[in-house]
Amino acid sequence: MAMTADQLNDEVNRKKIPTLTDSEQILWMGHPTARSMYGRYLLGGMMAGLYLFFWWANISERPQGEGQMAFVIKTLHLGADLSGVFGLMLIMLILAKIVHFSNGPTSGKWTILWVIFAAVAPALWVSFEVTLNVSGLFGDGDFPLPSWNNGLYFLFAPMFAGTLIVFTVIYQRAFTYAITDRRIHMIKRFMYFDANSQSIGYDRIENLIVETSITSRLLRFGTIQILTASGLNIASDSTSLAAGVSSETPNDEPSGGIRKIFSGIGLFLSFKRTRPKAVNEPESCIYGIHAPEKIHLLINQTSDAFRMS
Repeated sequence: MAMTADQLNDEVNRKKIPTLTDSEQILWMGHPTARSMYGRYLLGGMMAGLYLFFWWANISERPQGEGQMAFVIKTLHLGADLSGVFGLMLIMLILAKIVHFSNGPTSGKWTILWVIFAAVAPALWVSFEVTLNVSGLFGDGDFPLPSWNNGLYFLFAPMFAGTLIVFTVIYQRAFTYAITDRRIHMIKRFMYFDANSQSIGYDRIENLIVETSITSRLLRFGTIQILTASGLNIASDSTSLAAGVSSETPNDEPSGGIRKIFSGIGLFLSFKRTRPKAVNEPESCIYGIHAPEKIHLLINQTSDAFRMS
């Protein structure tokens, strides 16, 4: 149910907009819908699915059957069984790269870093265990971590996916948008350490773009891009990073090989296509709201009234 003007401008709502002046009147207030974060929820489900698939492949016998589908399942089962945590790492790093390369709302820095951490954690666990056992630093039974076992796949699946989903809910609720009779306000308060706000006067707005996709139309949400003469909400959709690993390490040193591996992973993950576009991030636009066409019309009407006055 839509709030009345008095409800919108009560003390509680006005305190949510720290950039609001005393003379402004709130005409509309909203947040990104939970549906607009579907990409992160799907990503969490894919992470859990990959962990559970490797758990199944490592505890079950080789599937039986004839036909093309049975052949595919047996091949995937064999690959997951033989490669173990390192196969899981490879597949999840490829998943992280695909999400990162897509330049979509899901390809944010913290989301990608969490997928990478979920990818390398089991491989690092096993590598650490093997290295210490080979080096003889710990005797039998003295390893500081439990030995890797297939049950940890089952444990990590909900842990990594659930953490991503919980933070997605917090992230979605961190944004507040307000349209007043004088300007548009966009507020971000994410876990008390990542906060910013923008206020855009109607005299600065040059164009509004209602952005929807097939999926967003099915889920009934959309995004309003606000373009100004100063270039607000326009960015180069690119990332160009060096891996940051020195090439002076001799090739025959063990650490040099390890560093080169991580250097290659860094270069692979940091490459990203470049193209100028409107920034489709919740802090830079009115992101993922219900009925965006109605809000677009409200902004146009309010802007016209402001310019005429």
